[in-house]
Amino acid sequence: MCLTVPCEVIAVNGVTARVLRSGQTLDVSLMLLDEPVAVGDWVAVHAQRYVRSRLSAEEARQILALYDTIVAGVAPTGESDASA
Repeated sequence: MCLTVPCEVIAVNGVTARVLRSGQTLDVSLMLLDEPVAVGDWVAVHAQRYVRSRLSAEEARQILALYDTIVAGVAPTGESDASA
């Protein structure tokens, strides 16, 4: 399963863009997008390869906050409830 993750555009080069995601940079394809993007835009990146849509900064913030909430609620792998 792949998640679509909000990323900030830090460079655009034709049909590719370099984006920032959690301190890491990725080069992604803009081939599926039918609108221009610019440095500073937020985009939804699918499978760490393809930009699916542009996002507002507020949409990106809300999605990232939701992902943080989900991660905080997940128990570490291998941990189980012994009382069950």
